[in-house]
Parts: sequence; structure tokens; C-alpha cells
Amino acid sequence: MTTFRPRTRTLLAVTAVAAAAFALAACVPEPSATTATPTSSPSSSATSTPAETPEPPAPASDRPQALEISLPGSCDALYSDAMRATLDADVPPLNDSAVTFASTRIEAAGGLIDSGVPTLHCTWGTGGASSLSTTVTILASEDVPRVQDLLATNGLPCTDVDGGILCSSAAAGSQSAAEGEAHFLRGNGWVSTAWVGLPPQGYTEDIAATLWG
Repeated sequence: MTTFRPRTRTLLAVTAVAAAAFALAACVPEPSATTATPTSSPSSSATSTPAETPEPPAPASDRPQALEISLPGSCDALYSDAMRATLDADVPPLNDSAVTFASTRIEAAGGLIDSGVPTLHCTWGTGGASSLSTTVTILASEDVPRVQDLLATNGLPCTDVDGGILCSSAAAGSQSAAEGEAHFLRGNGWVSTAWVGLPPQGYTEDIAATLWG
């Protein structure tokens, strides 16, 4: 009689191996979305353009002086401390109502100052032997050559001073005459001063240096 025991044993063995393999496969966890390896991106250092290093600002002494100014808010803003001390000592007070003469004796120039352009008027003294009358005027661009022509026509010699021009009726612009006037023009600004007596040395130049820096 033919026996089937060996085949039965073989089938059982195969079944056992398959069951074991299935069990092992069931124990392996499925990949999680959070554990996926991210796609690498090109290095930012390889694709970005290095930022340019800004140049440091030039020292103040190397910067060009400004040509345009704004009208000062008061007469106190016109002078250096040293000039203000000299004026307070030699031709006080500031803005006395007794000083009534204009800052220029050139009629057309005075008419421009009185035409409504932005102007600050300041005086020193009491209208006696020593007095000063100064205006700072902001000019439109078309008025600048007009003022220059007026000064030249009236015989005021001019020199280059502090980046502008200084025109004075005093000899060589020294402001030493007992009666005279001086004008400084730069950019949009016009400083005009008439005096009686001897004005402080460097008066107009001091205003120019204070306003334009």
C-alpha cells in the first residue's frame, strides 16, 4: 500500500515556513511620511551673490560744502560765538528800533529785498556813530545773476571767498571804511550789509561761514 506521510510532512514544513515569513513581514512598520528624507537643495552660498560692503562716509572735512541754505529762524543763528561776543561788546544792542537804514544803498538791490522774497533783517547799534544793518535773502535762481550785475554796475569789487563771492565798497573788501556795504553771494543765499562806523573785522565772512558751514 502506498503511504502519504512524507508528502504530508513536506507540506507541513512549507506551510510553516510561509507562515513564519508572513509573520515577519507583518512586523515591519510601513514607512512614515514624516521620516522621508528631504530632497537636498543647492547650497545658498553657491547661488547667492555676496552683499557689497558699503563704503564708509567721507570725513566731514572732505565733503563739499552745501550751496543751498534755508532762511535762518532768527538773527541769533547768523553768528559764531566769537563774533556774537564782539558785537555784544562793540555795537550793542541787537535789533534796536533806532537803526532804520537799509542793508544796501543800491536802490535796485534794495527793491529786490523788499519785493517779498524770503528775507531776515538784523541790525546792531543804536543808529549813532556805529551801526550795522544786515539782511539774509533767499534768491530764486534767475535773481542771482541779476544781483551780481547790480553789484558790478555799482562798482563793488568782488573776490572769491568761502566758495562764494564777496563784493565790498571798502578798499580790497576789507570792510574798513567808515561807511560802506558788503555783499556775499553763494548758491541761493545773499547776505547784504551796510554800515556806519567801523564794522567788526570779518563780519560778513563770519556770517558766510556760519550759514554755509
